Amino acid sequence: MNYKTMKRVLSFITAITIILIGFYANVPAAETAPVSIIPDELIARKIKKHDPFLAISVEAVLYKIRQNQKFTLVDVRSIQDFERLHIPGAVNIPLHAVKTKNYLKSAPLVLVNEGIRYSELEDECRRLVKRGFKVSILDGGLPAWKRKGGRLVGDLFALEAMKTVAPRVFFREKDYENTLIIDFSPTRSEASSRLIPFAKHIPVLDDRDGSAAELKKLISNNRSFQSIILFNESGEHYEKAAKIMNRMGIEAFSLKGGLAGYQKYMEGLLLSWKPRDSRMKTVSKCQPCGERAEDE
Repeated sequence: MNYKTMKRVLSFITAITIILIGFYANVPAAETAPVSIIPDELIARKIKKHDPFLAISVEAVLYKIRQNQKFTLVDVRSIQDFERLHIPGAVNIPLHAVKTKNYLKSAPLVLVNEGIRYSELEDECRRLVKRGFKVSILDGGLPAWKRKGGRLVGDLFALEAMKTVAPRVFFREKDYENTLIIDFSPTRSEASSRLIPFAKHIPVLDDRDGSAAELKKLISNNRSFQSIILFNESGEHYEKAAKIMNRMGIEAFSLKGGLAGYQKYMEGLLLSWKPRDSRMKTVSKCQPCGERAEDE
């Protein structure tokens, strides 16, 4: 390659570089909409209380088993989840179908799930009691059952999978006063403070910096239906936090997708509140050039 050719090539590369820099400088960052668009009524925590009289501890159920007392464990999860991992002797019945099984009225029932979705279990429990059932909810669900010595059959790796909380479940369960929500990001972002203002910020959950001791102060060992949900900005690297919690003997759940996933869910929820025409216009703006919604 002679000098003139090399010079033309370098000039071409320089020109392309300048064009690309100008292009990317004007492209908005790949991020979700500003958190300021989420209204306070969606963010606010409407404090609710669990009914402690509906809870039964793992220890109490294990005692019933040792004493050969008559009762029925009813696992209300999906059949796929039940077949993958369950308590020996439990029966699998969808929550909405329990009320149709009148033969279950002959003995007390203990409802079992993954130990986080308590609101729907409590609501159904009250309806079942009115229909003549004797029913309670296993406090802590399957993770607590395993941690306190209860036997499980199936794939034990499924325990970790059930400790991930979907944003829609988090949105519903966050309102209960027994739900402790922890942001373990190194620093707390403005988005975190805005979207989940009631979360406790305990950076990294490192045993060595005193955060573990701080966490223990926040936890009541005598409180029924207590749930701990961890999150960070991205929803990644939960493994370290989980290991630290396990060493402390604390059961914790993780918010799927982290703060970013929850923000996306909230934006979708906000969009669903809008009239259909408004929703279609919003969606059409997100489509590639040349594509338009049918309503426009």
